[in-house]
Amino acid sequence: MKPSAPIKRINTLFCAALLGLVISSPSAAQQGTATALVVSGQALVTEGDEDTALMMAVLDALRTAATQRKGQIISHSMVDAQGQLTENISLQSDLKIHHMDLLAQNTEQGIATVKLALNLDDNEKDCQLPQLTQVLTTDLATPTGNINYHQVDVNQLLLDTEAQFSKLAKSVNFATHRINPALNAYQTAWLASEAYNQADYHLAIGAQWLEKNIDTPTLTKLSTLSSFFDSQNTAILILTANFSSPYLPHINLSHQHQFSLPVNQSIAASNNPIPPELSKSVAIWVQKTWHSLFQNVQCAGSYIKLTKIVDQPLWRINKGQKLGLEQGQQLLLLPQNYQSGILNPNATRAPQVFKVTQVQPHTAMLEHMAGPINVGPTTAQLIVF
Repeated sequence: MKPSAPIKRINTLFCAALLGLVISSPSAAQQGTATALVVSGQALVTEGDEDTALMMAVLDALRTAATQRKGQIISHSMVDAQGQLTENISLQSDLKIHHMDLLAQNTEQGIATVKLALNLDDNEKDCQLPQLTQVLTTDLATPTGNINYHQVDVNQLLLDTEAQFSKLAKSVNFATHRINPALNAYQTAWLASEAYNQADYHLAIGAQWLEKNIDTPTLTKLSTLSSFFDSQNTAILILTANFSSPYLPHINLSHQHQFSLPVNQSIAASNNPIPPELSKSVAIWVQKTWHSLFQNVQCAGSYIKLTKIVDQPLWRINKGQKLGLEQGQQLLLLPQNYQSGILNPNATRAPQVFKVTQVQPHTAMLEHMAGPINVGPTTAQLIVF
């Protein structure tokens, strides 16, 4: 007796999944190299549309790459209303793409073929810079409470600290925007709004006083010596750097450090609003803190928000010309958790290919080229190729 069509389909999927697991076991030598994974893909040209076929071939190449990586088979068995046993088997691939190069493409005898080189994130920290400039917004918060320490300008200390963080961020392809207008009069609400809309990460730099509760009877009794003891009690200022991402929930980091401020001096000896020894200590803390923060995001790539334009065959993203996009570019969009849908071309979280049709300073319009057409508003990693 011949097997039924559903059983044939199940067997085919199961064999493909097992084949993917077998192929995904590279040799020890391959695991130790950082070379790109080279894969090919094909697609049928329909109605003479070669451009769309080539983009479909790109997605086919990604599915090929997924079967060559580590994966997890997920199987669901159920009985339908007619009492028939059905089996749903899927393969979730661990395919974390950091960069993609289109090595070759051609169309021959109605078949479009492409060859891709994929740089995958295998927990390697030596990553290429994102092709799209990332945005880092910074915010400032002054200490609360009634403690006045007049010989250290805390506002200026926060501004200097923010400037140091911004300088380090710019060195690794971030566009930085300060969004707190209270300490930065030249910024405008419009710029702050755009920065928030495009931000990949947000860094809030705050300061607070550490109150000292000194309960010493001797100080109470010897009131004549109170001014002497007060002059020996240095104030403690806590600087905090809270780093977060609107796209990556696990990026929610906080670093803080206590700084002992110098004791009050005479006016003649305190003409510098920030003592040099304090500036040096803060600079060391900023360097160490930024290194720790960047270790967590240097391979994360660039993310965008994708929305469908009502009654038009176009999509909009929240990044544009100011951050490196150009008209005519081809974009690979990888929705969050796309690994679970990469082998299913109809999944709403499968990879998609778009083309930039219009670009403005802070936004861009996209034309859909390949992948699921029923995608709604989503957050996706963006790769230009």
